[in-house]
Amino acid sequence: MRVSLLLLRLVLAAAGALLAGALLASAQLDGPQQRRRDEAERARTLAGLEANLLGLLGFARRPRPPPAPRPHVPEALRQLQRRQSSLGLADVAKRGVGSANTVRSFLHVESDVDERFKSAHRFRLMFDLRSVPSGERLRAAELSLSRVALPAERISGGSALARLLVHDIVRPGRKSSASSALLRLIDSKVLHLGSNASVSLDVRPAVERWLSEGEAANHGLLVQVTGQALEGARDSEHVRLRRSLAGQEAAAGWERARPTLYAYTEDAGRAGGARRPQSAHELMERRARRAALRKNRRKDGRENCRRHPLYVDFADVGWNDWIVAPPGYDAFYCHGDCPFPLADYLNSTNHAIVQNLVYSTNPSLVPKACCVPTSLGSISMLYLDEENKVVLKNYQDMSVLGCGCR
Repeated sequence: MRVSLLLLRLVLAAAGALLAGALLASAQLDGPQQRRRDEAERARTLAGLEANLLGLLGFARRPRPPPAPRPHVPEALRQLQRRQSSLGLADVAKRGVGSANTVRSFLHVESDVDERFKSAHRFRLMFDLRSVPSGERLRAAELSLSRVALPAERISGGSALARLLVHDIVRPGRKSSASSALLRLIDSKVLHLGSNASVSLDVRPAVERWLSEGEAANHGLLVQVTGQALEGARDSEHVRLRRSLAGQEAAAGWERARPTLYAYTEDAGRAGGARRPQSAHELMERRARRAALRKNRRKDGRENCRRHPLYVDFADVGWNDWIVAPPGYDAFYCHGDCPFPLADYLNSTNHAIVQNLVYSTNPSLVPKACCVPTSLGSISMLYLDEENKVVLKNYQDMSVLGCGCR
């Protein structure tokens, strides 16, 4: 039976309270030595509970990012996380990546090789993908490049169009031998040189090859901007492929404009696949059911089965140093009575109706139907993983959407 984040958090709090009480009692009886033993036992218990919770979220260990400087979080991932949180939908499915539930970002790794490329329109980009777990399946990969608009007077030939090409470097060229580089064209885009909008290219074939053949097969991507319109602007940077200036201000601008690779993956053991987005009609029906449940207070003061608010704050478990967003989420929980006879708005099953009927005639045979979650929703979490890489992930079945008698 799958244990939720909420349940483990409650167990963590309860275990802490019990151990604290035992610690106080034993300290009064046995003195400092017993107190140290109990403190060590409490630490081991809490560490074990945290490890179980991290395991459910897919972590081998608790991410511990360095205090400073924190890695740059791409604005595209922040916007995607906000869209997912506000809509309650798996927005990555809209991007043509099927059942992907994780987005990992990788920044171009700068090295001495960058200086070998003298042209502003031809450059090698390198990305370290070793942090991608072997159990995740790649669904899509895109390269995001920022643009620098050229003034009209610097564009020659009367045309403002150029073409952007991206190649997978299957085999790098070597000066010490006669062999030349082996390149495979994987995507291209037509650009308007007067625009500074960012551009995305499909680089899934290259990323698939790197992940399947291992780190040794990753020689990077070769990016080129070609076209007659660039003849009079050979030294002008149009696509931001390299750091152009030094200094703190230039470094901050480079962090925002740095070439970024996004890998969309799916957990291999993920149950159920992608959830179907709810329609507007279904959302309205769910709100109507919640409104009916709020009015359903019995004459004896007890409330029938309904959803109750419960906010989980990540700072409470000390995880706000590696979870970027959100600071917490509404988990909710189900509580209340399932009376006989069960009304339609209690969202009960035929089995629950029969069970309550038997209970009403002979309570010793079966228990009453229970108030439990009948519909669960996902949350979108932006965090830093064990390798200090920025990851956006959808976690299913984390928030109660509806309750019923079952």
